[in-house]
Amino acid sequence: MIAAILAGRQRGLDHLESHRDTIEAEKEAWAEESVLSYEEVQLLRQELIDAVPGRLVDHPEDEELLKQIINDWADLKIESYQERRSWVRSPDEPTDE
Repeated sequence: MIAAILAGRQRGLDHLESHRDTIEAEKEAWAEESVLSYEEVQLLRQELIDAVPGRLVDHPEDEELLKQIINDWADLKIESYQERRSWVRSPDEPTDE
């Protein structure tokens, strides 16, 4: 009976340690993520798009593709920023001030 109690306790401890490791991994991932504000993304987007013309002289069709990729990246960064802040407030909704 004592062995059963100890075994059950050990399984519980293993589960808690696994849960703790998962939470720590998530925290590390958030800490390493590059978070840019809306304004920072817009500035970087414009800098990247302005840097594209003339760089792909041999492949003009790739120039438009690269600009589209830059725009898609910027949209995803903005969406990520808004989702990250959604627990504080929804940036798309007006405040009641």
